Amino acid sequence: MDFFDFSPTIYLNCAYQGPFPLSTAARIRESCDLKCHPDRLGEREYFELPERVRGRLARLVGAEPEEIALTNSATQGIGLAATGLNLAPGDEVVVASTNFPSNLFTWLHLRRRDVRVSVVEPREGYVTAQDVAAALTPRTRILALDWVGYTTGARLDLAALGELAHRQGALFLVDGSQGVGAWELNVHDLPVDILVVAAYKWLLGPYGTGFAYISWKAQDVLDLEVVNWMSAQGSENFDSLPIEELTLPKAARVFDVPETASFLNLHALDASLEYIERVGVQAVTSHATYLLDRLLEGLRGQAYALSAAAEPARRSTILGFRAGSLEATQGLHERLEREHISVSLRHGMIRVSPHLYNDESDIDALLSVTARLASAQDLK
Repeated sequence: MDFFDFSPTIYLNCAYQGPFPLSTAARIRESCDLKCHPDRLGEREYFELPERVRGRLARLVGAEPEEIALTNSATQGIGLAATGLNLAPGDEVVVASTNFPSNLFTWLHLRRRDVRVSVVEPREGYVTAQDVAAALTPRTRILALDWVGYTTGARLDLAALGELAHRQGALFLVDGSQGVGAWELNVHDLPVDILVVAAYKWLLGPYGTGFAYISWKAQDVLDLEVVNWMSAQGSENFDSLPIEELTLPKAARVFDVPETASFLNLHALDASLEYIERVGVQAVTSHATYLLDRLLEGLRGQAYALSAAAEPARRSTILGFRAGSLEATQGLHERLEREHISVSLRHGMIRVSPHLYNDESDIDALLSVTARLASAQDLK
């Protein structure tokens, strides 16, 4: 058993908060011991731990370690782009109304500088190339979208969308928080310039951890507003600090969050990433989609409305569905909570997101509740 026992709850909500593997909890206890006994905490820990985590993240998304910045959230990664591009009046940003708030509000806030923010309203429940093509102009500096929809679970075609952005000379930023760790991704095979990820979901890490992949192209154009002292060349040598000639490396780590070696958080993230490496992302994908296939079959038989993630090309490890009315859907969510089945309610949809700790009986328990509601209310 790799995870704690959730009994009596059936936890089908990894898209909300990914639980710690047992190995991660053990590592946290070890890191607490370091803080309780700081005499055991060597100076190399400050520098070697972040680099180990950076290497794991780079392997996970097919990047180079020098293209990975350690952050405290997806929001911070988005903020690096929003501030680093030095957007001016007349510059344009394209986002989608279906983005998670961090990938929406950060950009809308730029309107105070007279930056034009175009908000795409997807026509099919997910963003298509046609939706984006109509919004892009020669003044567009960046296209910012979510890889996997946090409400529906619909997965976007990053190749097609990124190509559209690049044709206009714009950068393509992707929030991968609801996909990375659950669905394989190689950023070097895609026209993605910046990938931001919150690590507390499918990466099974602590809240307050994340990372940003920043391509060499993006690093060349992003300005750095705050210097993290640990990223400066020679910063580890307190007796000979580079005061006269401060030099920053040509690497994404210059964008690292301050206090990069946050021991409790980073030891935990390191352990969770080690777990994901051991089991393999493909194993998570296969198991979660197997369970969601079972759910899809059952829901179709009960006449529930399914999100766009039910389409083969849009599949992810998240599925949304709803009853015939908002009230019926809310009632279903309340019933599931009373029966200790943990899922999320997002924009009038029930969102289900299983992981390796779930099995067929968990899906069958959920379907038993949906069947009873369907029979009682005829989904109206």
